[in-house]
Amino acid sequence: MNNSENYESWSFVFATDIHIGSLRSYRFQPAWNENWKTARSQIQQRRPDLVLVGGDMTRDGSTHVEELVESKHDLETMGMPVHVIPGNHEVGNKWSPDSSVAIRSEYLHRYQEVYGASEWSFVQGTGPNTVRFTGLNAFLLGSGLPEEALLRAWLDGLERDSRAAHHVWMIHPSMFVDRFDEADFDSVTDRVPWYFGLNQVDREYLWDVMRRTGVTQVLSGHIHCRRHVRHAGVDFYLGPATAFPQWGERWPDGDATLGFMEFTVSEGAITPEFVPLDRVSDQVGYGPGGNPPIEGRDYSVAREQPAFKPCRDED
Repeated sequence: MNNSENYESWSFVFATDIHIGSLRSYRFQPAWNENWKTARSQIQQRRPDLVLVGGDMTRDGSTHVEELVESKHDLETMGMPVHVIPGNHEVGNKWSPDSSVAIRSEYLHRYQEVYGASEWSFVQGTGPNTVRFTGLNAFLLGSGLPEEALLRAWLDGLERDSRAAHHVWMIHPSMFVDRFDEADFDSVTDRVPWYFGLNQVDREYLWDVMRRTGVTQVLSGHIHCRRHVRHAGVDFYLGPATAFPQWGERWPDGDATLGFMEFTVSEGAITPEFVPLDRVSDQVGYGPGGNPPIEGRDYSVAREQPAFKPCRDED
């Protein structure tokens, strides 16, 4: 008889790249908000024991603190525990000297003032169905910011934490883009894949920490395309976005269908299920895409007043 049958099964949801925006902004895509509303309702109907959100809760949370506050309220009122890490739209992308959208201490501080710590670790479940969850802001790695040293000290201390039957890690960028042993992409000639994955030296450092702490699954977002890769006995899951799809054509095994993942923890195993959105909105919004600087934004087009006043680095 399998002793795990004596332990209660449970489940958790992994959702990412929600991108909740506002009519008070210089740009707004109502379809993204509507898609999250649909996903939120489906998650509530499924009644998981907890929800993990893998970053990019906002459209422009790094400069609109109101979006951070509104997205946090939305998640806090779901009626179940929600655990969140920041994405590049909250704290900036991985560091590069020529990048205008790189992580900044100012962005991280704003995020932490609203959401709290950007790294955490806790255990859920009993017996063979116990899972340790660890989430962190991986964009700090390689940044040289003062907060990077604090993160590394925290990571190096995780080995002292109690072990669980499973250890699920959550980061926003993908550990790798195409394959685990890939070299770094050039930030100019291969800008898009460079943007989405960790640099090799940072991947190797984080992988070492993960292995020493018994990693079994790694969840990430950022790319907006669902994909599963198994490497060295560990399952890597790229999460589907709820806001908008992209990159579905890059891999034969990739799928950019919008939705979220639900994982069932039962009989000592973690089983994934993809849940597509019941409905995908076709509403049309306004404003530019990309990452325009504050100086190039036109807030006079905001369809609700008063328009946001974007936070600047000195704020």
